[in-house]
Amino acid sequence: MIYQLIGQVLGGWFVIEHCSEKSQLFYRMHLLCKEMNNAFEAQLKTSFTKVEILYHIDHRQELSQLELQHLLVLDGAAVTRHLRRLEEEGLILRSKKEQDKRVTYIRLTELGVQELQVLSEQRQAFQEKLLCKFTDEEIVALTDVLQRMSNNVKNI
Repeated sequence: MIYQLIGQVLGGWFVIEHCSEKSQLFYRMHLLCKEMNNAFEAQLKTSFTKVEILYHIDHRQELSQLELQHLLVLDGAAVTRHLRRLEEEGLILRSKKEQDKRVTYIRLTELGVQELQVLSEQRQAFQEKLLCKFTDEEIVALTDVLQRMSNNVKNI
């Protein structure tokens, strides 16, 4: 299926026939990321980033916008846009503390906690469908490979 998808996307089999295994792997991972994001958003009717933001805020109870930016590995403007939308939806509250008005702190509203619960259940169901044909050993091995690749990216 990936072979067909690569062929369809690029209009032929050039990628399969003329690229190294490493190049093919790199491209397949790129396509898989897109496919997973599209499938996730279609099924849950929201972005994975929204779920991730709500999770991080809930996990820490309250955190600064800068801390969230580092956790998400996003630029400040992107985080601000996401937070503005979440605030408009009534899912988060942003505030400043008397001690330091420069720092914006974020916490979930009750509606945000409820939304996270629903989205977490939906994410779990999506994850189960995605990994249903993998053994526990395959999941552990794939996780190890992805962690090593992540470490390589950090060292570039």
